[in-house]
Amino acid sequence: MNRRLVLPGLALVALALAGCSSSTIGTANPAASSDASDAPGTASGTQGSGNGAPKVSSPLDPAKLKADACSVLSSSQRSALGVEDGTPRTTSAGTTCAWVYSSDETRSSRVDIAADPNTDGLAGIYDLYAKGGKDQYEYWEPAEVSGYPAVYAATKDFRAKGQCKLLVGVTDSQAVQVFAQIGNGPGASDPCPYALKAAEAMIQTMKEG
Repeated sequence: MNRRLVLPGLALVALALAGCSSSTIGTANPAASSDASDAPGTASGTQGSGNGAPKVSSPLDPAKLKADACSVLSSSQRSALGVEDGTPRTTSAGTTCAWVYSSDETRSSRVDIAADPNTDGLAGIYDLYAKGGKDQYEYWEPAEVSGYPAVYAATKDFRAKGQCKLLVGVTDSQAVQVFAQIGNGPGASDPCPYALKAAEAMIQTMKEG
């Protein structure tokens, strides 16, 4: 019998901002959409470009993330999140790290973190959305993670299947993809809080250098 997956310390906060990821685990969908005048507003900070992308007021150095994605979650953070040591992986989005939730005996629940390959950060992602992705995205919700601009976005809404993708701007030219795949327990129908908690821990580590 499988044990229910429970994220330690996770308050059940109403996350109407929650979005999702693609059907390919760990593979991010590039953003896209329609007219710039229809693009969503900023989530935090000052507006970065005409497409509504917010600027990052306190940039973080992404060097550690790019060199070793697994280093962005410390031992204490992994323990608090309830995940095992990270495993480096290579996906269509580049080098990433995957952490399996230790309480899921089926090992079907994990979170992946990777530097987004778009060299224009959230602005580039908003640009793609503004140029045509609005008609393709089933979910696009600007958000904020520990004071940093973010967006939950996916071309297909697979949240009910346990998948959620969150993109966080750490500099004006670098975003980070946080992807949660929850295959067991209550998170299987509400995975975005898992992505959010992992993103918060990542930002804390990056702030500490």
